[in-house]
Amino acid sequence: MAYMAGQSGGYGMLWFTKRDLYNYVHSQRIAQINNGDAAAAISYLEGKANADMMTVARYTKTTENQLGSLFWADGQMMADYQLFGDVLAFDATYRSNKYKKPLVVFSGSNHHKQTAIFGFALLEDEEVRTYKWVSLNILDVMENKKPSVVVTDGDKAMRAAIADVLPLARHRKAVYANLDVTEFEEYWSTAVESLGLMNNSWVKSTYELRHSWATAYLRGTFCVGYRTTSRCEGINAFIKGFLKSTNSLLELVQSLDRVVKDYRNNEVTSLDNIELFAAKTYTRAVFKEVRKQIKGVGSLLFLGKDSISTTSVYKFSSVGNRRKVRKVLYDPSEPKIECDCMLWNSEGIPCCHIFCVMKYEGWDEIPPGLVVRRWCKDAKEWTASKTCDLSGNSNCLLRYGALCSAMSVVAKLASDDAADFLVRDALTSLARRLQVRRGNTVDHEARERQQDVVKDPPVARTKGAPKRGREAGSSTNAELGGVGVAALLVGIPGTRRGRAFLKGR
Repeated sequence: MAYMAGQSGGYGMLWFTKRDLYNYVHSQRIAQINNGDAAAAISYLEGKANADMMTVARYTKTTENQLGSLFWADGQMMADYQLFGDVLAFDATYRSNKYKKPLVVFSGSNHHKQTAIFGFALLEDEEVRTYKWVSLNILDVMENKKPSVVVTDGDKAMRAAIADVLPLARHRKAVYANLDVTEFEEYWSTAVESLGLMNNSWVKSTYELRHSWATAYLRGTFCVGYRTTSRCEGINAFIKGFLKSTNSLLELVQSLDRVVKDYRNNEVTSLDNIELFAAKTYTRAVFKEVRKQIKGVGSLLFLGKDSISTTSVYKFSSVGNRRKVRKVLYDPSEPKIECDCMLWNSEGIPCCHIFCVMKYEGWDEIPPGLVVRRWCKDAKEWTASKTCDLSGNSNCLLRYGALCSAMSVVAKLASDDAADFLVRDALTSLARRLQVRRGNTVDHEARERQQDVVKDPPVARTKGAPKRGREAGSSTNAELGGVGVAALLVGIPGTRRGRAFLKGR
């Protein structure tokens, strides 16, 4: 509505209301599923298969001829699985459709350590036979390549199906503690006894499965970074930004298509080029801070993008704090980019939210408007084009600083070798020419400074009572053989106090 109002010159120029727009969109959705929701979703996937011959969709039907389970994957997912499917993550999410069918996302980690999606499945239920059907189908579609490690959230039915279909795969629940085997056994025993859980059935069954979840027993197993559930939770949170609990099956499948495109865009427009640009631009200390922000993009969750006239409004949250939503305004016509976290305004470096927008927009460099010159490697370098029109005392200081910086480099290089030291003659000659050009004003100013003698200021007495022995010290110094002078030193940092000091003297 806002987009069309911006295109038309304002809300008053539109001939329909927001309710009219809702009704129109709803009618279009209903028209898309005239032949039934399940049939429309399957038809949509068949259309994808016509465009991508590698796309596969498989489903089951119940005894009432209703849709049971549905699994699908496209050609790019299969190619990614062949490359990165040695570690496979199963993760189920709920409330993604109006039928309350669990949605399973099959994923892994690519060469950028970013999430790669291998396929989706809508399940009829969460029984062992259903998970077994899905596992067999993903193996068949992926040319029977079996993963070496399977990561799950510990669901019993899922675990039983994996043990049946993939008996050689190392099953890992995403739970960890950085202990070795002996330390883990001692810690577990102490914890169970202190809490009085020796006879608890759940504790016993969990302990029996320790080889699948305790890092102590999984140490040395390659898991591409799947140590906690944070990555799976990040996928779920990201997907839920595209889905609603009222979605039809067709809307669900179409929304998941957008999810996959967005994840693939993350890989295509990675931040490698921007990071390289930042390394060449910023000083080492500032680049460390900028790099932290670039790495922080990986923990952000994209919530959506709105358009108001020519301005795009990106919305992000983070895995650690999903309630906090950050908004980034980007206007390509200016160009202008701002974030409400205000990091750039206060620190002078782009925040992770701005870097995330750069990634989505496909930028390879940080725009000049976001680069603060004081943080750059060339902050002290001033070219002739920048200084030829400078005037006034402040600009004179800038020119002086730039020349000092250049001359320090000349001095360093010329002093390394006696042959190069001859550059001193050239510099002396240049100085004389500049003096002649200015009418020897430099020598004149030096002579004036020599004639204008500046005397020392008067010595002021300190406030407060004089220190004990200050006046007597000078009169008795000769009698004490210098001890009076030593006594005056008592209390001054770096000297020793008391009898031992006087004895030493």
